[in-house]
Amino acid sequence: MRQEIRLGGFGGQGIMLAGFILGRAAILAGKHATMTQSYGPEIRGARVAADVVLDDHPIDYPKVIRPDIAVMLFQEAYDYYCRDVARVLVYDEDLVRLDKKHLEQEGLQIYPIRAHRIAEELGKRVVTNIVSLGALAVLTNVLPVEAIEEAVLRSVPPKALELNREAFQRGLEHGRTLVEARVA
Repeated sequence: MRQEIRLGGFGGQGIMLAGFILGRAAILAGKHATMTQSYGPEIRGARVAADVVLDDHPIDYPKVIRPDIAVMLFQEAYDYYCRDVARVLVYDEDLVRLDKKHLEQEGLQIYPIRAHRIAEELGKRVVTNIVSLGALAVLTNVLPVEAIEEAVLRSVPPKALELNREAFQRGLEHGRTLVEARVA
């Protein structure tokens, strides 16, 4: 089954790496994946997006048409890239304010996460992307948690393995807390 995911943030936040990790996790899970990128002319600080398409079959069109899932970690990226989310919207509540359209969209599951805050607690804001992947794994079940974790550990430098492992685990815990709160 084809699934389209859009990750949005700002340059330097690791959005492209997060997209790459999702694609790698898909391959580890026996799926097909493509990733396309969108970014402004600035190197850092401007809005960016990584679009990831996952499928059980070879992918004939590599671009996201309408994301099933969106993860937004920057207001400007949300404003620009997050127009037509079909199923799940995950956003960092410390960095993004939702517009009325999404709040009223019937059938859209909305999850406010605190990836940036958790990354700061770990002492490195640079792992906000990894924390968000942990939360995404639990909130959407888009790919097996083990495949995403393996992809994270294969994609970061050896000196950053423990930090990224901890960031991913903290994202998983955060996602579980959100799921439990929704069920209660």
